[in-house]
Amino acid sequence: MTEGASVEREEAARAFREALHTLETALTKIDAALSAAPSGDIAAHLSALEQHAQAAAPLSPRQRSFNAALVAELRQQRVFQAAVIELIRCQASLIAFLRTVRPYVDTRDFTDIVRAISDDDLKRSDALLARDRKRELQLDDIQTELAAIRARLEELQRA
Repeated sequence: MTEGASVEREEAARAFREALHTLETALTKIDAALSAAPSGDIAAHLSALEQHAQAAAPLSPRQRSFNAALVAELRQQRVFQAAVIELIRCQASLIAFLRTVRPYVDTRDFTDIVRAISDDDLKRSDALLARDRKRELQLDDIQTELAAIRARLEELQRA
């Protein structure tokens, strides 16, 4: 083996190790995002929502329960959004990792791998969009129920 080939092989091995390390780091960030507390601005926003929910204390227990459930759902959505962002970053790291392997793999196989990853991403994206749409419909139902509760409360206050 020539010195040039040896240097080239060592450089490829270094690039592979770095890409693998970056991918492993990205994977751990997904778990961290799922368990992390919300960041400053988001935490402040959620706290303000909680305060508004608690300000409705004179209302019925059902209304207070609804308010608390809504704030909890918003908090969970923020966690989910952070995890999705980390997942996207992880996928970018995976592509970088696969590029380091590319010289060792038949180009057709590599294209198939990237296409499979893209197909999986598309399926995940479609599932997330469907879930978001379902949540929007549920939120619309909740808003309608809230309006009905408010109207009933106004009737009771007038009576």
